[in-house]
Amino acid sequence: MKITCIKLPLEGAFKKILLMKLTTALLLLTTLQVTAYEGNSQDRVSVDFHNTKLTSALKEVERKTHYRFVFSNLVLNDQVKVTLDAKDMPVMDLLSRLLAGTDLVFDQMENKLVVIKKDERPLGLITVTGLVTDSKGFPLPGVTVASGPGSGTVTNEAGEYTVRVDEKGTLTFSYVGYTAQAIPVNGQTTINVTMLESADTELNEVVVVGYGSINKRDLTGAVTNLGQRDLIAGTVSPLLAIQGKVPGLTVQSTNGTDPNAGVSLQLRGVNSINAAQGPLVVIDGIPGGNINTVVKEDIESISVLRDASAAAIYGTRASGGVILITTKKAKAGAIRASFTSELFLESVRRRPESLSAEEFVAHDMGTDFGHKTDWYKEVTNQSPFSQRYVLNVNGGTENAQIYASFTARDAVGMAIESKRKERGGRINTYFRFFDGAAELTSNISYMQADADFSDNGIFNMALVMNPTETPYDPNDVTGYNIPVGGYDYFNPLAEVKLRKDQGQFKYLLASSTLKINITKDLYASGMVALKNDTEHKNFYRSAQHRISRNDNIDGYASQSYSRWNDRTLELTLNYNKSIGYHQVNAVGGYTYQDFNGQGFDANNSNFPVDGIEENDMNTGTWLADGRAGLGSWKSPTVKLIAFFGRVNYSFRDRYIVTASLRHEGSSKFAPGNRWGDFPGLSAAWRLSEEPFLKGSPIVSNLKIRGGYGATGNEGFNANVATRMYGPDTWWLVNGEWLRTYGVLHNQNPNIRWEVKKEFNAGLDFALFDNRLSGRIDVYKRRVDDMIYDVSVSQPPAIHDKTTVNVGNMENRGYEVELNWNAVKTADWDYTTGIVASANRSTLTTLNGGQTFSDRKSFPAPGNPGTAVRLYPGEDIGRFFLWRFAGFTEEGNWMLYDKTGKPFDVTEQAKRNEDKAFVGNAIPTLILSWNHSLRWKNFDAGVYMRSWIGHDVFNMINMYYSLPNVRGQNVLRDAFDKHQHITGEKELTDYWLEKGTFLKLDALSLGYTFRPQMVKPLKGLRLYATARNLFVLTNYSGLDPEVNINGLEPGFEERDVYPKTRTFMFGLQASF
Repeated sequence: MKITCIKLPLEGAFKKILLMKLTTALLLLTTLQVTAYEGNSQDRVSVDFHNTKLTSALKEVERKTHYRFVFSNLVLNDQVKVTLDAKDMPVMDLLSRLLAGTDLVFDQMENKLVVIKKDERPLGLITVTGLVTDSKGFPLPGVTVASGPGSGTVTNEAGEYTVRVDEKGTLTFSYVGYTAQAIPVNGQTTINVTMLESADTELNEVVVVGYGSINKRDLTGAVTNLGQRDLIAGTVSPLLAIQGKVPGLTVQSTNGTDPNAGVSLQLRGVNSINAAQGPLVVIDGIPGGNINTVVKEDIESISVLRDASAAAIYGTRASGGVILITTKKAKAGAIRASFTSELFLESVRRRPESLSAEEFVAHDMGTDFGHKTDWYKEVTNQSPFSQRYVLNVNGGTENAQIYASFTARDAVGMAIESKRKERGGRINTYFRFFDGAAELTSNISYMQADADFSDNGIFNMALVMNPTETPYDPNDVTGYNIPVGGYDYFNPLAEVKLRKDQGQFKYLLASSTLKINITKDLYASGMVALKNDTEHKNFYRSAQHRISRNDNIDGYASQSYSRWNDRTLELTLNYNKSIGYHQVNAVGGYTYQDFNGQGFDANNSNFPVDGIEENDMNTGTWLADGRAGLGSWKSPTVKLIAFFGRVNYSFRDRYIVTASLRHEGSSKFAPGNRWGDFPGLSAAWRLSEEPFLKGSPIVSNLKIRGGYGATGNEGFNANVATRMYGPDTWWLVNGEWLRTYGVLHNQNPNIRWEVKKEFNAGLDFALFDNRLSGRIDVYKRRVDDMIYDVSVSQPPAIHDKTTVNVGNMENRGYEVELNWNAVKTADWDYTTGIVASANRSTLTTLNGGQTFSDRKSFPAPGNPGTAVRLYPGEDIGRFFLWRFAGFTEEGNWMLYDKTGKPFDVTEQAKRNEDKAFVGNAIPTLILSWNHSLRWKNFDAGVYMRSWIGHDVFNMINMYYSLPNVRGQNVLRDAFDKHQHITGEKELTDYWLEKGTFLKLDALSLGYTFRPQMVKPLKGLRLYATARNLFVLTNYSGLDPEVNINGLEPGFEERDVYPKTRTFMFGLQASF
C-alpha cells in the first residue's frame, strides 16, 4: 500500500494521543504488506529547492524515494520554507538539513516511515555559534550541524551557524564530499570547524558516460573523469589542460605555443591508416562539438571513454575513443559572480645554434657583407605579452536559473606577425515547469577569433641566412633587403612583413533539451542542437614582395569563405530504479545528425595601387585576362541515423553488468552497406563489498572488471560510394582552354564499415582508508576492413586511386594510474599521482593489390626520398631508412645494402630495396608525475612528464649540420661533430637519436585569501605558473617531444616553431 503525506487538522488536548494512535495504525498497516520493501536507510536523492514550502519539499522527496512522512498541520504549516541544492545525498542527511533551523525533529520508523514532530527535549540548552570553512579557508554554506537526533541547523552562505544544544552534548558537522566531524560541546559557546574532503568521495562521484551518468563505483569500463581542479594551470586550451592526466591519451599542439595552433589528439595509439583517428569530442551531449567554443572556467567535468565497451554507445565515430565535456550548469540562489584575469609572458627556451658572423667568415662559408645579424632574433618577438579574462555569473530561483560567462583573449605569438584575438560568451539556462514535471535546459556558446598568421618557414630561413647580411636596405622602397631569384634563400623578415595572412573564425554551438519527468524513476528527454562554424580568410602579397618581383606582378590577393553546419536531434528515455539489492540504470534512444558545408574563393593579381590589398579585388588585371581565380563548392549532405540502448545492472553493490548496442546508418555508404551494429558488454565485481573483505582496515575498494566493445569508422569522403560529378580537367581546343566536367572519384559501392573490436580488463583499488588508490588496464584491439586509397590501373579506372577496405591492424597496451594522498590535515595536504601507459600498433595485413605504402617524403634541396613505409607485420612508428655503415677516409657516406654488405654511395647507387625498418618513434613508456601541496592557504603544483625509449629523426641536423655547403649558414655542429663529412646529406639512421626525456611541464604557486580578509569580495586567489622550465635529455635537437600522433611520428621538422618558456600570473575573484 502507498502512504502519502498526511496533514491532521486536530484541535484540543487529545491531539497528541490521536497522532500517536494514527501513527501506530499506519505502522501496523505497513508492516502487514504482503511484499514489504527491503532497502537501505542511506537511499540517496537529488533535489533543488529555492524558497520552497517545507510541505512541498517533503512531497518531492516522497515522489523520488520510497520514504513516507507523517506530521500534523499544527506541527508543520505552510509558513516554513526551505532552500537546498543537494546531489546524490542520503535521505536522512537531506531531512536533517530540511528541518535545520526549525523546532522540528524526526523519528525514523520501520519500512521507511518517518514521523516529524516538535522537539520536546528538556530545557537547559546553550546557544553555540561558529564558522565552518573548507581546508583553504573558504566558508561552506549548507553544512548540516546536528545537535541531536533529528535536530540541528545548516550553515548560511557565509558558512556561519547558530544552534541550541545541550552543554554536555555533541555537535555533528556533515557535508556531501567531506568527512563528518563530531565535536563535544563541553560548555563552549563558539565552535569553528574546518571540513576535510572525504577520501571515499571519489566512489560516489557521478560520472558522465554518454546519454546519461552513473556513479563511479558502478563503472565497468575504462573511464577517466576529471574535474575543474584537475586542469593544469597556465594553459588556454581545455584539452592541453589535461595533458598527462589521462592514461593512453596524447595531447599535442600542432605548432608549439603559436596562439593559432590547433590540438592533436590520439587515444591508445593509431586505430586507422586513413579514416578519422582522433577521439570524438562531445560537448554537453552534442557529438562533434567544437572545442573552440569552450573555455576552461566553464568546464564542470571531462570524462574520457577509453575502451570500446564504454564508447560503443557512440558507434560510428567512437573508434578513436570519446571525450565528454560537460559545462557548468545554472544553479538556484542569489546571483554569484567570479572574475579571472591571466597575463602571459613568453621567452625562447632553446634555439638552433648556427654560426655567428665571425665564425661564418672564419670558415669561409660565403661573402662577408660586413654586418652582424642574429636572424633568429629578427623573426621572433622578444618577450611577447598575452592576456585573457573570464567573467561568469550564476543564480536564479527554483524555477528559473542562469549561468553566463564572457571571455576575452589577446595573444601575441613568438613568431613575428603572429597574433590572435578572441571574444566569446556562453549562456546556460534552466527552467522548471508544472511543479517539476517538465524541465527545459538550453546551452548557447559563441566564439569569434581574429587571427594573424606568420609562416614557420621564416625559422628555417633564419637558420641558413648569411649572418653578415642585413635584413634592411634604406635604398629599397620597402626598407628591406630583398634578394631576388631562388626559392630557397630569402629575407625572412621581409617575407612576412610584405604580406598579410589573416583569418576570422566564428563558432556557434547551441542546444535545447526538454525533459519530462514521467515518474520518479522514469523520464523522457528530447534535444535539438546546431553547430555552425564559419571561416573567412584574407591574403595579400605586396607588389614589392620577392615573389611578386620574381614573377613580375603587382601584388596578389585572395579571399575565401567557408561555412559548415551540423544539426542534431536526439530522443531518449531514461529509467533508474532501486529495488532492495537490485539497481537498474537504463537508457534508450534515437538520434539523427546531418552535416553539410559550402564556400567560395577568389583571387586576382596586378593591382594598380598596392595599398588596395584584397579590399577591391575587381581592380586586378588578371580578371580581364581570364587568369583570376573564382570558384565555389558545396559538399554533399551526410546523414547519420542511430537507435541505441544501454542497461547497467547492479546487485548488492557488488556485481555489475553493463550492456549497450547501437544500430547506426550512414549515408556515405551504398544502400546495401549503410547500417552497422556496435555492441558493448562489460562486467565488474567489487570484491571489497564481499563479507570476507568488507570492513577491512587495509582494502577500502577493490574491483575487477572486463569488457568487449565494437565501434565503427566512416571518416572518409562522402563521394566514395556514390558517383559524383564536378569540374574535372582543362583541355586545349582550337587554341582555347576549356573546362570539362566528369566523375570526381572512382566509385566503390562495396565499401564497408571500418570496425574496431576491443577487449579490456581492469583493476580498480583503494587501500588504507582510500589514501592509496589506482587503476590498471590492459587491452587488445583489432581493426578490420580498414579504409584506404589504393593505386589502380587507368583504364579501366577513371582515376588512379580508389577507396577500398584494404586490411587489418592490431593494437595492444596497458595503462596505470596511481594516487597517494600522503598527508591530509586541516593545515597540510599533499597528494601525488603517476599516470603511465604503453602502446604498440601493428599493421597486420594489406590487400586489394596494395603491398605497402610509402610516406613522409623529404623536401628539397635534392631528392632524399621517403622515410616511412606502412608494411604488414611492422609496427606503426618505425622508420624506413638506409642503414649507416660509416664513412670512408675521404668522408663519403657508407651504407649497408639489403644483404648487410657496406658500400660507398659515390661508387654504388642506393636502392630502395636496401632500406630497412629501424628504430621506433613511439615511446616504450609514457609517464606523468603530478604533485599537489597545500599548507594553510598556500598551494603548489608540480607537473612532470617523461617519454622513455623513443627515437627522433633530427631533420634540422640532416639539412643544416654538414660543412660542404657555401653561401648559406649552418649549425655549429657542422664544424664540431661533422667536420669530417664531405658528402651530401643521406636519408639514414645516422640522424636518429634517442629521445628519452624528463620535462618539468608546469610549476604553479598560489595563495587563497580568507573571505574575512577581502570583504566585500567573497573570495580572492592569486597564482602564478611557469611552463616548460627545463628538459633533461641527451637529445641534441631542440625538443625530443616531437609529434607521435598519426602515421608519421618521430620527426623534428626543419621549420619547427620556437621552443618557449611561459610565465603566467593570474587572479581569481568571486563576489
